[in-house]
Amino acid sequence: MADNSKIDTQGMSGEAVKGCTDNVYPHDADGNPIYPPANFKVWPIFEEKERQELKDIINEVLDEREHRKRLNGPYDVYDP
Repeated sequence: MADNSKIDTQGMSGEAVKGCTDNVYPHDADGNPIYPPANFKVWPIFEEKERQELKDIINEVLDEREHRKRLNGPYDVYDP
């Protein structure tokens, strides 16, 4: 009787399908697979105009904090 209390993570992909070549890559002289190059697309979150606007807002908030000297964080130490 087989012990079914364990999960077989090695056999989860199922049986090999005859003629399936999805994960078959050529090998180099040492026997290591040669994978195709990874072509990543750059997906910018913000346009350049939005990026500049965010920088301006952040700098404005930091300038305002500097002028007020209002420090609320537990690690903020202000000694005039």
